[in-house]
Amino acid sequence: MADVLGIAVSGALASKRALTTTSHNIANSTTPGFSRQRVDITAREPEPRGNGALGTGTIVRDVSRVYNEFVVKEMRDLATTSKSLDTNFEYTSQVDNMLADPESGLAPSIQTFFAAVNGVADDPSSVSARQVLMSEANSLQDRFGYMDGRFNDLRHSLFKDMENVVTDINNISGSIAEMNEAIVRAREIGGEPNDLLDQRDRLLLQLSELVSVRSTLQDDGRLNVFIGNGQTLVIGNDASKMEVRSSLSDPSEKEIYIQSRSGSGKITRFLTGGRLGGILDFKNGVLNVTQNDLGRIAIGITKTFNDQHRLGMDLKSSLGTSFFSEIDIHAPRVTEDAENAGDLKLTAEIIDPDKLTVYDYRLSYHDGNYLLVRAQDDKLIDTFSSLPRSIDAEGFKINLTSGSAAEGDSFIISPTRYASEQFKVLTTDAARVAAASPVRISASIRNEGDGEISDIEVLRTSHELFAGDGKQLETPMVVRFIDESHFEVLNNKGEPIKRRLAAVPGAPEITANEAGEAENTGPEDKGSAPGLLSVYKYNPKTGVDVFPTPDDEDLGIRFRITGNPKAGDMFRVEFNKEGVGDNSNAVKLAGLQKKPVLVNGTANYTQVYAQLVSRVGSKTHELDTTGRAQQLLLRQATERRESISGVNMDEEAANLVKYQTMYKANAQMISTAKELFDTLIGAFR
Repeated sequence: MADVLGIAVSGALASKRALTTTSHNIANSTTPGFSRQRVDITAREPEPRGNGALGTGTIVRDVSRVYNEFVVKEMRDLATTSKSLDTNFEYTSQVDNMLADPESGLAPSIQTFFAAVNGVADDPSSVSARQVLMSEANSLQDRFGYMDGRFNDLRHSLFKDMENVVTDINNISGSIAEMNEAIVRAREIGGEPNDLLDQRDRLLLQLSELVSVRSTLQDDGRLNVFIGNGQTLVIGNDASKMEVRSSLSDPSEKEIYIQSRSGSGKITRFLTGGRLGGILDFKNGVLNVTQNDLGRIAIGITKTFNDQHRLGMDLKSSLGTSFFSEIDIHAPRVTEDAENAGDLKLTAEIIDPDKLTVYDYRLSYHDGNYLLVRAQDDKLIDTFSSLPRSIDAEGFKINLTSGSAAEGDSFIISPTRYASEQFKVLTTDAARVAAASPVRISASIRNEGDGEISDIEVLRTSHELFAGDGKQLETPMVVRFIDESHFEVLNNKGEPIKRRLAAVPGAPEITANEAGEAENTGPEDKGSAPGLLSVYKYNPKTGVDVFPTPDDEDLGIRFRITGNPKAGDMFRVEFNKEGVGDNSNAVKLAGLQKKPVLVNGTANYTQVYAQLVSRVGSKTHELDTTGRAQQLLLRQATERRESISGVNMDEEAANLVKYQTMYKANAQMISTAKELFDTLIGAFR
């Protein structure tokens, strides 16, 4: 009877525990991250007897959770990637919408600005056309400023989001450390704390949605968590703290540091995945590059337009000046690291907008050499030992201001990042728009031949002939034909042009004979004036480009003579004083719109902007497509996890009936044992 009662009680207790577990599963069927639990019921050890071993009942060995570590890890990894893509897409789509917007984008402003330049070219003497140009130039300035402001607002929002994510990471890592301690205490009391393990797994999943993590399990049940390239976030019940600080190398940027028992370190470049990884990917791969590209367009327009505008002449018969602020000189920024030990001061300037890229650069000093690397991918660009240094392949120059570098000093060079905010119109007077050419070339009305002038071009106005706003040219320079196959060039003083030794200031003039001995292609000697180099051959079949002359005389202007001039024919080169109806320079300014002056001579301003819009649009589409695919994979992994660890209500209902029946049967056995015991006691009365 005692055996029957003991066996029945063990069965009742086991079924009660099973009913409790089933009830717990049902109650948590909708709890996120809950793993259904299973009761492990086994037979007690049998009692040996002479006629064989007798059973002693049942016992609950363990209550375990149904858990697949591989599936859970896969779900965490997919959650990390999915959240990173979603965050990147969230921000990139904002940039895409801004760039492609026909109302707020840059392309319409560029189009209307150059349409106004064409308006001046069509009617260079029109004050109203010039005023329209000034208005459109200011609109273009406002558009650059607006877009740069939007980028800066987005950057500030990004940094705020970064700080919020880091705060969430600290909170979750602290909770994991606390959970580690609770799990160890629970295991010491006895049994696996399944619900605590589920909660810790849930926290780890939430953490993986914020940043990519790796974890290892200690023998005592504590979970260690690592981020980046092995930085410790949680060790046992100790959690490190992350924080966002202003960058030491660039105060306008933010860096992420981690503070642990071993010290503090910058880990920004090592962080990937999750929302934080998505933020950093967007900042480095889209925001920085896009803002730099916008600055590259601003510098391209400024430098090329200014260069051409300075080659023109305005309504006041003055040489053209810079139309826009010279951001090719002022915009490039060099930021020194706050921890530099040396006192080196550097500046940078643009030397060729055609070669500019969309990257920032890091200059560091080691072992007597300067190393220039691209900040985005650490690609080595140049190594040199002294300054200044022209980085021709990248289109900028590094200038030494003062001081010297110490070992380990570093600088961030941003050639184009800040150009858009500095894009400004300098010219405020519509009359100062240099639409005309400062030079006009005309044939004498007495010419007897049919010689013609074409391809007139001014390359520079720094020559002495243009001194005093071209006053030196008021007395004309003359091309005079001696006969049908020879001509001479007389300067604005009526003297033949003479050749000087190149690049040697103050060098003496050399004679025709001396030039002929030095070069086989020297000009012909006039005979009557053997020391003057002014007579050149002319071929009526091919014509001739007058400058530079065969003896390398170059006045910074170009023109071509064709046809059949006669002896005595002359062509006058003079300052275009009061040339209010001349549109020569305005036509060249308008032509800049379609001239490939950027990206190594492969694209014009509009094309570069179109490429920018296309690139960001493609990136947005790629992130959207990849993100949707990743969400599908995550959903499938979540469903796999639920199929293994989730609560199946039908199964639990069946278990409920099964364990309830088991409990009733064991209760009936207890009642039967009681009746047997009562009968036995009654037999002895």
